Amino acid sequence: MVFPAVRLTGCFPEAHGFVLLDPARLDEHLGADSAGRNLLELFSTTEAGDAVAREGIALPLMGVNAAYYTVLVRHVSDRSPWSTAVRSSPGWVLGSETGSLLLCGAGHLIRWTPGHPGHRRVTVPPGWYEVEVREHDQADGTDDGAYELVLTPTSAQPTFRQPRA
Repeated sequence: MVFPAVRLTGCFPEAHGFVLLDPARLDEHLGADSAGRNLLELFSTTEAGDAVAREGIALPLMGVNAAYYTVLVRHVSDRSPWSTAVRSSPGWVLGSETGSLLLCGAGHLIRWTPGHPGHRRVTVPPGWYEVEVREHDQADGTDDGAYELVLTPTSAQPTFRQPRA
């Protein structure tokens, strides 16, 4: 099912990263309410970070320079507003039972608060997606760069392929 692109401007990568995640699936995976936990430490020091990426619960974008970015989440059939990506990373997986996703800076994972007003909301049709992440040097307006998350719907959970850096 095609969905309208979601363009988020003025996004800052706290702790040098962004994370797009399904908070309901995150709680289900962790077996309890995740609020208040230090998920950044959990995900960066244990297998848990690899597991949530591999299972399509969270899609991390790490190593992002401090600046303001436009983040575009779009369906594969929509045209990109930018000509050429400086980097592309296919092979990611994302799944949502509700279609309600959050985009946040990785620093927000230190004391996870799912309802934090700084999180950006992204709505897509529930289901499974293969995701390609594209990085662009320039964005529209005043942002310094852009990230594009290109979602391709699939009928079942796609196979996670080790994404390229």
